[in-house]
Amino acid sequence: MSTSKTAISFDSSLPRTYSDSWREAYGQGTDTPRLSSYQAPGGEPVVFAYDSIGLGGGQNVDTVEYPYGYWSNTRLGEKTHTLRIKAHVIGEDYIKQRSLLVEAFQVPTDDDNPGFLDLPLWGRFKVVVVSWDVDEEKQKNGKSDISLELKRAGYSDTKRFDEVSKNLASANVDGAVSKLKSASVSAFETAVEKSKDVTTLASGFGKISDRLAAVVGRVQGATSAMNGMMSKINGITNLIAQTVLAPRTLAQAFVSAAFEIVTGIKEIKNAASETASYFIRDDYEDDEDGTKISANSPATSSTLSPSQQETVMQKFISRNEKNVLMNFLSAATYTMNEERITEQQYNTVAALENLFKTVAFGVCVQLLTNLDSDKETYESQSGLWSLLAKLEDSIDKEDSAVFAAVEECRIACAEMLLSFSYDVELKRTIRGKMTLLELAMYLGCDADKIQRLNEVSDSFQIIGDVIYV
Repeated sequence: MSTSKTAISFDSSLPRTYSDSWREAYGQGTDTPRLSSYQAPGGEPVVFAYDSIGLGGGQNVDTVEYPYGYWSNTRLGEKTHTLRIKAHVIGEDYIKQRSLLVEAFQVPTDDDNPGFLDLPLWGRFKVVVVSWDVDEEKQKNGKSDISLELKRAGYSDTKRFDEVSKNLASANVDGAVSKLKSASVSAFETAVEKSKDVTTLASGFGKISDRLAAVVGRVQGATSAMNGMMSKINGITNLIAQTVLAPRTLAQAFVSAAFEIVTGIKEIKNAASETASYFIRDDYEDDEDGTKISANSPATSSTLSPSQQETVMQKFISRNEKNVLMNFLSAATYTMNEERITEQQYNTVAALENLFKTVAFGVCVQLLTNLDSDKETYESQSGLWSLLAKLEDSIDKEDSAVFAAVEECRIACAEMLLSFSYDVELKRTIRGKMTLLELAMYLGCDADKIQRLNEVSDSFQIIGDVIYV
């Protein structure tokens, strides 16, 4: 459940439990029963036995009292979830466990660098340590009692600032693209109104609608989303079939169809993320460094499940934006294979090609600023930006409104991309064979990024030139 309009990615829901059966949650009957543990940022889990847990929350309420005995309550938001744990360590080596816990509690925690509290009956919480106490009694040799107060990790100021910045930049991009849509349609209408070839106009719009259909053919997603995109494209051919050949009407239909593709792949991506997060959260939780920690280990076995199937599907879907982006970026060299004998034919074809390039530029701006910044690097974005500049140069900007709209789109896109912190790709030659884990530690780069940049498996012995960030 999201608890803030600005903190759109913050979820205060409880973690998914390991099992609805308390016996299975504890791992009874297995060789490795599940124990409670606390893991400091960057550290290893330290186990303990808990005696009791208290989880508290509620809502912040603004209460106003009025004369004559009535009042009003306004909900301001959700209170921070607080966990109070009473636990102990016991046994011959309890001193070692007690000392490890104290060391873990002393590691600073905050929303960006939380600790992890793992409880068999509750699941795995991201937490910030508030206070801790260790009590020992002379009569209880071999045992330490521990009291903990923790707050559930929240949505940090850093993330909130980044989110607000992205929202503002995104609003600028959307506003600029909206102006580009209007300007491109008006410029096309002006260009062909007095000198157009009707046959070329109908044939040309048929060809650019086929081009859009080919782009949709490369998209992976639900049938409903695909049908929505194709419905807009078919709207162009339906107008032509009905001999509705007003330049403005056809241009508006084309613009609507092109940007419906952007909307469609966004919806597919969002739906896939929601579905994947539902399944994957059942089996995995993100560690503080982005790696996956098995939530079922060690009490239950890990098998190929719907979560892994969803992960595979999401990888296909994650390519949608890049595939569509590259198709529209190629519009810089787009030429329409139409007969150009008369002045009317030449004028109509030139206007159609420019409309296609102008709209493609707007589509690319929206797609480029919606790519997942965590999965892009400086080098990859530089290449895409160069292609966008090439597309911009190919547009005829003689119309002043088109010129202004294209300029505004480029500036808004640049501001948006500058708000992201892209990693700069580096290269190093590895002379001796290394495993992926050894290489990640040696280069100081996340193993997942090494895999993605070099297309290697975690079972490979890696040697030679390696790209990293």
